[in-house]
Amino acid sequence: MRAVIWPERGFRRLFSYLFQRIIRLPGTPASIASGFASGVAASFTPFLGLHFILAGALAMLFRGNVLASAIGTFFGNPWTFILIWLADYEVGLWVLHAFGHGADLQVLSIDELGAIMGNIMRFLSFTGHISWADLSRDIEQVFMPMLIGGTVLGAIAWVSSFILTVWAVKGWRLHRAKRLLKAAQRAAGAKKAADPNR
Repeated sequence: MRAVIWPERGFRRLFSYLFQRIIRLPGTPASIASGFASGVAASFTPFLGLHFILAGALAMLFRGNVLASAIGTFFGNPWTFILIWLADYEVGLWVLHAFGHGADLQVLSIDELGAIMGNIMRFLSFTGHISWADLSRDIEQVFMPMLIGGTVLGAIAWVSSFILTVWAVKGWRLHRAKRLLKAAQRAAGAKKAADPNR
């Protein structure tokens, strides 16, 4: 549990590892970026426990790399979930109110929202004595705003992460190609110097 909340070698090492995994995946930059973006977008949905499945489905829909989509779901983690849930909820409520709906929904504080989402996580993981009846009213209060907000923010996150990932993968591959070319030129120069008769 500690490793999930705080990796043993720190977040910098973890993010560096994930970045290296993404840019070295096989496939076109667009397919890798589409897969990764699908994983990031799935993290914005309220479907806790189903992010891997949803990310894989989105990746296949957009012809993306499924492994990259699994890596992208790391965007949703214990450090970001509260911020994601709060943003989903606020945006969802704003959209509902803008279209004249959701007047009966009360505005929750961050503590109330965190408590409800914690109960949902405990229910889905069978780690607490929480029944569906206990959750039904809370889910009614938060699910629709979070679904709408998560869809809006997920779409924005998909586009943003797609653009950044295409740029990163293309840049790394160009850098690698130049480095390999220089290494080949040095090797050819050293071979020529060692054998001047050739």
